[in-house]
Amino acid sequence: MSRRLLRYGALTLLVLTAGCSGQRRVERRAISAWQWPPGDPRVELEEIIENRRDAGGFWRRIAGAPAPAIFYRPYGAAWDGNALVVTDPGAGRVVRLDRLGRITTTAPDLVAGPIGVAVCPAGVVVSDSRRGEVLLLSRELKLIRRLAEGLHRPTGVACAGSAVFVAETGRHRILELAIAPPLTASAASSMGRRGDGKGEFNFPTALTVAGEDLWVGDTLNFRVQRLAISGEFVTTFGALGDAPGEMPRIKGLAVDSMGQLWISDGQTDRISLYRSDGTFLMSFGASGSGDGEFSFPAGMAAHPDGRVAIVDSLNRRMAVYRLVERQAAGGVQ
Repeated sequence: MSRRLLRYGALTLLVLTAGCSGQRRVERRAISAWQWPPGDPRVELEEIIENRRDAGGFWRRIAGAPAPAIFYRPYGAAWDGNALVVTDPGAGRVVRLDRLGRITTTAPDLVAGPIGVAVCPAGVVVSDSRRGEVLLLSRELKLIRRLAEGLHRPTGVACAGSAVFVAETGRHRILELAIAPPLTASAASSMGRRGDGKGEFNFPTALTVAGEDLWVGDTLNFRVQRLAISGEFVTTFGALGDAPGEMPRIKGLAVDSMGQLWISDGQTDRISLYRSDGTFLMSFGASGSGDGEFSFPAGMAAHPDGRVAIVDSLNRRMAVYRLVERQAAGGVQ
């Protein structure tokens, strides 16, 4: 089916289903075109990955058993090539979804309350907020080692080379864990303390790294802070409120392929985009379960090809958006 662009593009819905063999398959169906509000940049909804009633599990339906859910209450996300790695504290597991629809999960009881996830050169790093741990997993989601224990509510994670940054939310600081052969780890340094000054935090929860920048969702200071990965303060922006450009509850951060910062807000059910200097560009989303709507959007992950995956937590699904280049009379701007 050809894609017909209106102002911001036609949409495609991707749903994962399970057959009676237990193998996942990918099914696509067209949905009605839908326009974003005017803004810059332009984005389109590309696909949704969600739970759906099993269309092929004959014996399961005969027995009256429900289809196995992909997500229960997902929270964090990271790209691993074209696969998505998603934390699901509602199910106490981490899930890997590849483009062929195959699903890999962590072993039972490996994690209890996984929140943050980052795909790093050494493997997949996951924070377990309930147990106060940070784990290093293989690409197959098997345990390699524990990088940290005894933390107070670790949440967001991000990596830059051999360094792993962790938001220790309960202690209002950012930890840096160094990974080096033979995969030993130590808390090399910490950034910040509780407060509202530059480089201080109040329940930080979201992290992302872009180049030499470490972005921190300083959630209960209602702002984002931009730090150098070496720890120096660069800039901050944001304010409490529910108007576009304000940040009552930051839950996820991502920097897209154009260098723009995406912020998810779990209170307003809205996604906002900013330039790297803090200039507000646009916001979209509303409370609900329809296309372009959210119920507690949380973690986000940006792919180099322009896709941005957003965890729509209470709708128990993932929504994948794509940046759309602007067309001008002289060509692409």
